[in-house]
Amino acid sequence: MFGKELQIVQNGSILINEHGMIEDVPLSKRSPEKRGNTITNSVNKDNKIDIIDAEGFILLPGLINSHVHIGDSIGKDISANSDLNQRIHPQYGIKKTILERTPRSQLMQMIRNAAMSMLHKGITTFVDFREGGLEGINLLQNAVEGLPIKKIILGRIDFNVNDKDAKTTTRFPKNGKDFESKSKTLGNPNVIEENDIIHQGSKIIENCDGFGISGANENTNEMLRLYNKIITKYKQKQKQIELKSHKKDPVVAIHAAEAETAVMESTKNYKKTEIERTVNTLNPDIYIHVTNPSDSDLQLLHEKKKKIVICPRANGVLGTGFVPIRKLLEYNFELGIGTDNVMLNSPDMFREMDFLIKSQRAVEKDASFLDAKKVLKMATVNGGKIFNLNIGSIEKGYQADLLFIDKYDLDLYPIHDPHMSIVHRCTERQLKAVMINGNFVLEKTAIR
Repeated sequence: MFGKELQIVQNGSILINEHGMIEDVPLSKRSPEKRGNTITNSVNKDNKIDIIDAEGFILLPGLINSHVHIGDSIGKDISANSDLNQRIHPQYGIKKTILERTPRSQLMQMIRNAAMSMLHKGITTFVDFREGGLEGINLLQNAVEGLPIKKIILGRIDFNVNDKDAKTTTRFPKNGKDFESKSKTLGNPNVIEENDIIHQGSKIIENCDGFGISGANENTNEMLRLYNKIITKYKQKQKQIELKSHKKDPVVAIHAAEAETAVMESTKNYKKTEIERTVNTLNPDIYIHVTNPSDSDLQLLHEKKKKIVICPRANGVLGTGFVPIRKLLEYNFELGIGTDNVMLNSPDMFREMDFLIKSQRAVEKDASFLDAKKVLKMATVNGGKIFNLNIGSIEKGYQADLLFIDKYDLDLYPIHDPHMSIVHRCTERQLKAVMINGNFVLEKTAIR
């Protein structure tokens, strides 16, 4: 499936250079040496070319899981019938208790297992909202060390984690309206040391790809502005020391409008919706969920050119509603898909796409609503665009992250609509090989 429109190409070749990048995608003429689709590695040091015959396979870009909480894979289906706050609230949910009481070694193993599971399901890149401050970032990096799967880590300032270098430990109560600070330097419980928060946040942003912030209601306006201040200072520092070309600008993402109760709480406490508050204080690049936005919220997000990542199955299991896909598409938002908390769902993008298209057609009572190609783009092309990376598309200059789907599998053959077949019939079983940066990292059948 070629390019950003996932064009179906019956015969073609993909030329991959020694750096794992797609160098060319000739579509018009087939190589006389091979028939059918081919994957070709470019000239190596010995001036040889490796040719891989991919006849019998559908090739598509690696799947991008644009939002996941991989750390809570230790708590699969705990409190399965509880609501959103009871299960995953960052300050008093069951998830917080599990993460605090689980030994580090066990957490690392569960994180590694979840990453391996994603790889086996064709996910070549995942975006993790990393709890636990700098310690949580290090935990994830150590857990997946040596695995070929790509990761985008969005950290957050965690006031429940001790920072040896910080002078202040800050904790927020459940309502998120006020906060207390215990300052070792001032001894004043009502004064927050802004510099200490900036210090902690700066260390976090230097060691990951951006901030992934919990719901707006768990953060005061002052705290959201501090996040924005940290990002602004970091970008200025990058520019001054001329590192901008070596590391991409950090991204900022936040959960918002996931549940009606959250929207109501924000309106009650702040006289603004979560989206209105965060646009004005934090100004994030990406919004997660947006399941229950107001019309004015959508208009504001559109005006500010924000990107959105939806998590359909998580919304389903938590009973928070269906994302208003029709409205989001009318505004032409850049939509990505994430599987969200591993404690809620298996990190499976095939199941996510299947649920999305079928549930939305049921909600709309329209059998032609939400074209399958659009859904597949959300899981591939759009993910690359949202995070400004050259992944998610098979075209020149992009990283060679490819999936090999057995088109003769019993559940797929005969294939009359490849996009639809991938979206609502494909599973882990039909995935026969995974390539990342031009190298096979998973082969369930002989391809070479």
